Amino acid sequence: MKTRIFVLGTPPEARDVSFDAVLRRTFGETLPEEKALSYYRTVRDATAEIGRAFTDADAVLFFADTAKYGDLKEILCKAFGVQLVIDDAMLLAAQTSAPELEEKDLNFSAAHAGVPAGADVFVLGDGLYAGFALARGRQTVFVLPWEKERTGVLLVNQVLPYLNERFRLSLSGDAIRYADAESLKDAAARRDVKIAVAGTKTEKLLRRFISGTEGLDERFLTVAKVPGRGNTSPGEYMVNLSITAAEFLGLPYGVAMSAAYYTGDDPDASKTVYIAVTNDEETKLTKITSFYGEATSDFMFRCCRELCALLARVINADAGLTEEAPKAEAKEEKKKIRVLRVLIALVLAAILAVGGFGWYYFSQHNYSLKDWASDHLSGILPDKRESDIFGSRETTLPAAPATTAQSV
Repeated sequence: MKTRIFVLGTPPEARDVSFDAVLRRTFGETLPEEKALSYYRTVRDATAEIGRAFTDADAVLFFADTAKYGDLKEILCKAFGVQLVIDDAMLLAAQTSAPELEEKDLNFSAAHAGVPAGADVFVLGDGLYAGFALARGRQTVFVLPWEKERTGVLLVNQVLPYLNERFRLSLSGDAIRYADAESLKDAAARRDVKIAVAGTKTEKLLRRFISGTEGLDERFLTVAKVPGRGNTSPGEYMVNLSITAAEFLGLPYGVAMSAAYYTGDDPDASKTVYIAVTNDEETKLTKITSFYGEATSDFMFRCCRELCALLARVINADAGLTEEAPKAEAKEEKKKIRVLRVLIALVLAAILAVGGFGWYYFSQHNYSLKDWASDHLSGILPDKRESDIFGSRETTLPAAPATTAQSV
């Protein structure tokens, strides 16, 4: 089987390099070449490559930027010769989940509830950004939202099982599931640090998650006893616990993760988890919200990933390995190149000005370069050198000694 992946609405310079690597590990040998995973700002930019993809690929996956998802879906469907149909049930789910998006997005219906007739649908419980697959003969076309967390959940839970069944494959979602744990392991090993984790009810869950990444579990030390929450809000409580854990064990980093909270009487409603990461200077608090209908086990697993991702970013930032640093260096390099180009242009302009003046002066005074050399270089260059350069005399060179050709 051969796969092609197109990320649309995202220019190549904005590509997510780490998630690229995850996708390549996930799809493995089905992505046979470097161009098999490519980014394009617009569909028009990708037209030529899309045409080539359909000549030999079995599965073509289009990931579309969620900010332009409805428009990109309609463009792709027109290219496929199919029409989007609005699914009323999915539209209602999307309107219920995110009424604020409906006010901003003029193409809300297509973005969240538009799917071609007969297509296989991929959508999370919140009904947002529905994707689909269309089978035509041996080929299957996928259109999916490009939003790292949502994309990862869809791939692991729906798309990969679909591909495995249709093409009799055994693609694994582990590279996606544990990508953030691997990133954290690399960051922690690079700085050789250990992390204090508050012994909340979720500590054992976090331990199970990181145990699948060799060498990571041993970097976490647990503070078993934690104070009660009392009247403190869940977010503030996690901040206090992460600070206390780091200080109690004298480690540079402390982390804490809350249990899942939900309001109202609907257990399927959105749940919230707070994670806190402390370093020597500050504490970062993140609020994570579940997708509507997302199983609590899946949600908590995702929260463990988010904690690892946040902690890895903090450790890398402390080491000066943030994404902003290369961008700043690239900008500085571009600035130097621009200055160099200006200087070169000025030098060329000066040369052309001098050359133009010289040509005008010589032509007006019937004066040649040979005459100028004769007047000004006769005391510097010997006659033969002068003749060789300007061709004023014919020079007879001595015959070269005879040589005998040899075979090697």
